[in-house]
This record gives sequence, structure tokens and C-alpha cells, in this order.
Amino acid sequence: MIKSAPIERPLSASVYFEPDILSKYQFFRVFRQKSYSEREEKLMFAVLTDAIECFQKYLGENGRRSRKLHREAEAWIACRDSSWPYSFENICEVLNINANYLRLGLMQWRINQVSHKKSPKRLREPLRYQYRVKHVRIGC
Repeated sequence: MIKSAPIERPLSASVYFEPDILSKYQFFRVFRQKSYSEREEKLMFAVLTDAIECFQKYLGENGRRSRKLHREAEAWIACRDSSWPYSFENICEVLNINANYLRLGLMQWRINQVSHKKSPKRLREPLRYQYRVKHVRIGC
């Protein structure tokens, strides 16, 4: 038996002019009023960003204030308590960030920084010792 090729039907004009399903959603997403929750999300993002910056910036610093800022940021990130609104867990949940993934990434970053940190190499001696002048007494 010989199979014949399927007959192609011409496409109707309605296929090309279907209503856009997302247009209403997209319109209201762009032109809706800013809600209070959006402002809170911005604040939460600022809190998260500040904690990450303190965690990274003050790692290995010698100053008392710097060490304290690093320890506080590290403790806040490591805490899994979600009983208060601005906890690491709640902020990540509101911002749709996987808290465990971010926490693991930051701890891995810290391990890499500590393992790669070497004592600073001295490129040259300080200037005050470099050019010592020997006073030669000219005898009489």
C-alpha cells in the first residue's frame, strides 16, 4: 500500500491574530502603584547586601571594630532562626533566594580566602633602611 503525503491545510488568519495572554499581566506589572511590600523588599535587600559586604570586607582584618562587624555578619548568616522578620532565612525567602545555597557559597568563599591568604611579601626594604649613610671621619 502506498501512503500519500498528508494534505496541508492553509492556516487561518486567526492563528496570526490570537489575543496575547500576558498583556494584561505585563501592563499591570509595569504601571501598578508601588506597594509597601516593594519598599520592604528593597530594605531587606539592603540589609542582606550590607551583611554580605561586612562578611567579605572585614574577613581577616585586625581592627576590633572590623572583627566585630565580620563576626556579627557571619553569625547572622549562619543563624537558621526564622522567628523574626529580618532574619537571614526570612529575607532570603521574601527575595526568592535559596538561603542554604547562599550560605554555603559564602562559607566556601571564606574557606577559599583563608586558604589562599599568604603572608605579604616584602618587595623591598623600607626607605629609611635602604640608604644608610656611613659617616667616615676624615682624620687630621
